[in-house]
Amino acid sequence: MTAERFDPDGLAHIAAFLRDENVDASYLQFVLQNVDQPDAAWRWCCGSHCDPCVQRLGRVVDRARQLPRPTA
Repeated sequence: MTAERFDPDGLAHIAAFLRDENVDASYLQFVLQNVDQPDAAWRWCCGSHCDPCVQRLGRVVDRARQLPRPTA
């Protein structure tokens, strides 16, 4: 996944989603890399109370998946 799927407005929305979940903006690349990946490839919890929790990251990815693709 690359940022081509998202225009600047989409990237700004994802940044806002990260803030909504209290996840550092540095996780933007994680969202971009996983937005088109199957959940089973990355969405699992190890039970170690990671920060940020994959559940919070998953909510960001879910919201990013709902963004419309930019029109050319």
